[in-house]
Amino acid sequence: MTRPWHVPASLVACLVLLAPAIFVLQQVREASATPRPEPAEGLVPMLTYDERMRRVTYHHTCSKQADCEAPLVCYRDIRFRRYCTDSACTTDSQCPEGQRCTSLPVPSAGGILVRLCALVGIRQEGERCLETAFDATSACRAEFECVGRDGYCARACTPGQPGTCSEGFFCADVKPKPSCLPTCEEHGCPQGERCVPFAEGTSICASIYGPNCLDTLCPEGRKCEVVSNSKFPGKVWAECIQRCSATNPTCGEGQVCDRYHCIQACDPNEPNPCDEGYHCDRRGEKLPWSCQPDTWRGG
Repeated sequence: MTRPWHVPASLVACLVLLAPAIFVLQQVREASATPRPEPAEGLVPMLTYDERMRRVTYHHTCSKQADCEAPLVCYRDIRFRRYCTDSACTTDSQCPEGQRCTSLPVPSAGGILVRLCALVGIRQEGERCLETAFDATSACRAEFECVGRDGYCARACTPGQPGTCSEGFFCADVKPKPSCLPTCEEHGCPQGERCVPFAEGTSICASIYGPNCLDTLCPEGRKCEVVSNSKFPGKVWAECIQRCSATNPTCGEGQVCDRYHCIQACDPNEPNPCDEGYHCDRRGEKLPWSCQPDTWRGG
C-alpha cells in the first residue's frame, strides 16, 4: 500500500535530479534566441572556440581561398605559412604584450580584412615594414600601421583634403584605409641617393647597391629588378636578372647560379671578395660561394 506522502516525495526527488538538465537546456535556448552581432562589412569575424573546432580547415595550410570553409580566409602570414583563419582579435587587449590588433587585407579573398595580433616595432613613418613581422626591426611604431603593396609605415589620411599628409608624402587609397605613403618626386634626394620608384605611386630616397639599372638599361632579355628591405632603410639592391637553373646553367664566366639567377662567384678566403652591400656566402654545403645581397642574411 502506497502511503500518501510517498508520491510528493518521489516527485521532489525527480525534480532535483532533473534541475541541472533543465537549467542547461534553458541556457542553450536563451543563447540560440539571442542573435550574434553581425561582423563589420568587409571584416572577417572572430569565431568562438566551438565554431573554430567545427571547421575542418581551421588553421590548416591553404593555397587559395577555395581551400577554406566560410568565413575563414586563406591568409599568407610570413611568420608561419599560408593558412585558413578567422580574426584572432578585436581589441589590443586580446594580444600578447608588445603586440596590437591590426586589420590586414587578404588579397586572395578580394581584399576583405582580417584582424590579427602583430608586433609593435621601431620603424618610422615612410620606412619599409612587414605586416606580420618576425621581430621589432621590421615592424612599425605604435602610431603607424604597415600598409600598401610594398609595406610602408604610415598614418591615416583623408583623400582630397589638402595638408592631410606632411611634405614628402601623399594620400594613397590603400587597404585597410587611405594612408600617407612616401614620395620623393617633387623634393628630390640628398647627394649620393636616388629617388627610386615603387608600386602604387610610391618612391623613396635610397643608396643603390649593385648595377644601377634604373639609369642604365639592362642587356636585351634581362629585366631590371630593384629590391628594398624593411631591415635596411635608405638602401636598395638593383640587378639585371638573368634566369638560370640546375638543368639550364646559362651563367657567364665568373658567375654561378643561385636562387634561379646568375650572380657573381666569390672566394671566401680573399679579402673583400664582394662589393659594398654584398657578402661572400653560400646557403648550403653543396651550393657555390657567391656574392649575396646583405638582405639575404637579414643583417
